[in-house]
Amino acid sequence: MSLSSSFTDFSLAELFQLIEQGRKSGCLSVCTLPDINSPESRAKYFYIWFRSGRIIAAANRLSGRGLVSKIAQRSWAEPQVIETIYSNASATTPLGLQFKTQDVLSAEQLNLLFASQLQQVRQLFEIQKGVFKLDCKAVLPMSEMTGLSLKATEVTLMALRVLKNWKLLEDALPNIESGFKNISNNQPQLRLNPFEWRLWEFASGDISIKDIAMQLNQPTIKIQQTVFRLMLVGLIEEVPQITSNTHEYHYDMDLTWVKKYGSRAAKKHQESQTPKVSSSLLQNLVGYLRSKA
Repeated sequence: MSLSSSFTDFSLAELFQLIEQGRKSGCLSVCTLPDINSPESRAKYFYIWFRSGRIIAAANRLSGRGLVSKIAQRSWAEPQVIETIYSNASATTPLGLQFKTQDVLSAEQLNLLFASQLQQVRQLFEIQKGVFKLDCKAVLPMSEMTGLSLKATEVTLMALRVLKNWKLLEDALPNIESGFKNISNNQPQLRLNPFEWRLWEFASGDISIKDIAMQLNQPTIKIQQTVFRLMLVGLIEEVPQITSNTHEYHYDMDLTWVKKYGSRAAKKHQESQTPKVSSSLLQNLVGYLRSKA
C-alpha cells in the first residue's frame, strides 16, 4: 500500500488513526513546504516508521545515523565505542537494544532517546503546509530503532493536548449542538488525563457539547477539542444535533468521583497489562512536551 497527499486533505492525526486501525507497517515521509514569502525558507523532511500500527522510530534524515548522533550529542559513550557498535550492528536487532545489551546504555537512556524521537513527531502536528507519502513496503531501519514502541493514537493524544494552532483541524471538530457517546462500555486502554476521563464518563449521547460546556463552566472550544481527541482514538462517536433541553438535566456537578474511580480503573487496567513502554518514558516525554509547548 502507498498513499500520497497533502495536509490539506489529511491531517497527521487522521493519518495516525488510519495507520493504527489498519495495523500498518512501513514509513511515513513528511515534507514541509517552504514559505513563499520568506526567501530563506526551505523544505524540511521527516520520517516516521511504524510496525503494526505502532511508532517504532523517527528521524529527520535517511542516513541511518540519527540515533547514534543523539547518543554522541549526549556524550553517553566514547566516540570509538559508538562507531564500533554501529559498524558491527546486527541487521535484525534494533540498534538501541544492542547498545543496552553491551551495557553502554541503560533502559532509562533508551527511554530518553525514544522520547526525543517522539518530541520531533509532536512538532509535526503544527504543520499547516506540507505533503506526505505512506509507504507500507519500506524497510524498517534497525539503526534508528531503540527497541521501544508506542501506539500511534497515544502519540496523537499527547500531541493534541499541547497543540497550539488548531486552524488545520477546525473543520473536523464536532458541532457544539452535537452530543457524543461511548463506542464501547469497556474501560479505555489509553492513558487519559483527568479531563478526558471526565468527558468519557459524560458520553451518554443525550446532552450537547454546548450544554456540557455550560455545566462544567468550561470554554466550548475546550470541550470540542477534547471530544475530538477521544473520537480520533476510537473511544467515542459524535451524535449529531442534540436538541438542547438544559433545564431537564439534573447532573451532579461534583465530579470528583469520576476522577477517583476513573483513575482507579485506569490503574487496575495498567497493572493487568505488560507495557511496551516504561512509565519513566512517558514521564520524560511529558517533560519534553511541556518544555517545548
